[in-house]
Order: sequence, then structure tokens, then C-alpha cells
Amino acid sequence: MTTSQPAGKQAVADEGRHVATTQLRRYEIKDGQMETFLHYWYKLIEQRQKFGFRVVFAYVDDTNNELVWAVEHDGDFKAAEAEYMRSAERAAALMGAPQVMKGAKIGLAIRVM
Repeated sequence: MTTSQPAGKQAVADEGRHVATTQLRRYEIKDGQMETFLHYWYKLIEQRQKFGFRVVFAYVDDTNNELVWAVEHDGDFKAAEAEYMRSAERAAALMGAPQVMKGAKIGLAIRVM
């Protein structure tokens, strides 16, 4: 099992199988705006999936007004994300985005269990 991973590199299990790179994202949303944000977020997820990403989980933390979610990609995560970030599909989805995010924490995650 891989226990540490350089940013953007694909993890490889001991058995030689490739495993997905996982990115953990925490979005802090303004009070009372989670439903508005989720409606918009679902549209972005549809676009992200077209670039080979999949959502592993997504939870709303009501106590802290956060959307906590993880996204995976089987290939070169960094390259796929760069392609997605500069895509026309993402740009179109961002049009009219609600300004309800207070902050975000994003980083690669490593499964430990």
C-alpha cells in the first residue's frame, strides 16, 4: 500500500495495480446559502465527470456550513484537472455562479484505512 504520494502522481499499490488519485475538498459556504450553492455545484460536477473525474463522496456539514467532498481520477490527476480548469465547459458552468463561498481547502488525500 502506498502511504505517501507526491502531488499529482498516480498512486501504485504493492500488487502493482494502479489506484486512483483522490483530492479532498472542503468548501465553506455563507450562512443560509448551502441549497443555492448545491444547485450550482451539481452543474459543475456534471462537467467535471466529462473529464474522467468521479465524486467519491459528498457531505454537507451543517454545523460548519461546509460541503466536504472527494473527487478521484484514474489517470494523471494534475493534467486532467488543468485541462478541466481551462475548458469551455467549465467556463460556461461558471457563468452566473452564486457568490456564496467563504473559503476552500483543497489537497490530495491518501487512504489510510
